[in-house]
Amino acid sequence: NFMNIDDEMTDIESQPDLSSKLQEIEQFEWIHAHLATSGQPTVEQLTEIKAQGFTTIVNLTLTDASNHLANEDRICLELGLDYIQVPLLWECPSSSGALFVIDLIDHLVQQQKVWVHCAKNMRVSSLIFLYRQFYMGMDLAEADALLEKVWQPNETWTGLIHAVRLQLQARQSTKELAELS
Repeated sequence: NFMNIDDEMTDIESQPDLSSKLQEIEQFEWIHAHLATSGQPTVEQLTEIKAQGFTTIVNLTLTDASNHLANEDRICLELGLDYIQVPLLWECPSSSGALFVIDLIDHLVQQQKVWVHCAKNMRVSSLIFLYRQFYMGMDLAEADALLEKVWQPNETWTGLIHAVRLQLQARQSTKELAELS
């Protein structure tokens, strides 16, 4: 499932006039027409995310994070937002969990506008770095420059990126071989 999504979705210039409220969210990043990321939004910011047409929140933070929003699941559901939480441990993130999140994002953005967040957009930006390359067809240098705007991954997260990249490359090679036969 490595198709590039529609050009309209990958056109960085197509960023709508998002309210300044969204741009105030910590480490806000516009990815494409159906995907945005950030650090932890507040209740007011979740309300604005919903008003801007987003339908699903994906949260990669654990509930014991220092800036975790208590009852975020209930708040989102009561706002009419679908809420999915796939916590990734900061100290020891799982490559299978990370791969699941990337596949989940790819699936969800086909039909809806998705907002993915963690505490400070560090977990998320590491996965988006791979998403941009394998699902948006972005070259490594451009994806790397965008990742570095958020942070320079530490040794743990660099290791996770390499592990997940190998899985995505193997998957891509398998698909290419199948297409040849």
